[in-house]
Amino acid sequence: MYKKLEIIERAILLNPQYIQTFREKLKITQSKLAKESGISQSHLSMLEKGKRQSTKLIATAITLGLLKCFSSKNIENPIIELLDTLSLLKFEDTFIELVSEIINKGEKRYLRIIDNYPILIISRETLLNEMKNRLKVMNIESIELSRGKIKVFGYHIDNKNVEIILDCSDIRRLEKKFMEKTGKKVIIQVFPKDEVPPIYSTNKDCIIIHYW
Repeated sequence: MYKKLEIIERAILLNPQYIQTFREKLKITQSKLAKESGISQSHLSMLEKGKRQSTKLIATAITLGLLKCFSSKNIENPIIELLDTLSLLKFEDTFIELVSEIINKGEKRYLRIIDNYPILIISRETLLNEMKNRLKVMNIESIELSRGKIKVFGYHIDNKNVEIILDCSDIRRLEKKFMEKTGKKVIIQVFPKDEVPPIYSTNKDCIIIHYW
């Protein structure tokens, strides 16, 4: 249990912007988390916005505050919820690194030009192989793509199964992160192979990324 808490604590220490997503996934208000963590709401707000660096003491306080906010009596449940959310956030960051690398290297196997604008088409198989090699916080076994949704299946370091789902709100957050990293505007679409519009000329489950 303590090793899992250390993983969450370190994530908050290095990436305090993660706190907002932890709150949203666990349905915790900012004021409630600030109270249970023993810090001011303004301090917490600045951490979430990336305007203030975290410290080990603050990261520990917020980790414990998140656990105190969770209403379940079973101590394993909030920790697993936090680990699942951390896996989702790390998946997002790793995906952005992958896409940025593809763009910077100009890898033509992913590139299409439609109406003079570039798009990237990343198949489910490519995504699975790349994320298996790049993502360290969890071991990925499979990925499913449906309309506007990404499902990832795997297991944590203790071999407990994990399922993370990126829905429309998560994909919008992913687009925002991508724009902040690259300075480019982006639209991310997810299609199963039977629903891919003909204009994209592919018959595979895929993620389509418009950027400009």
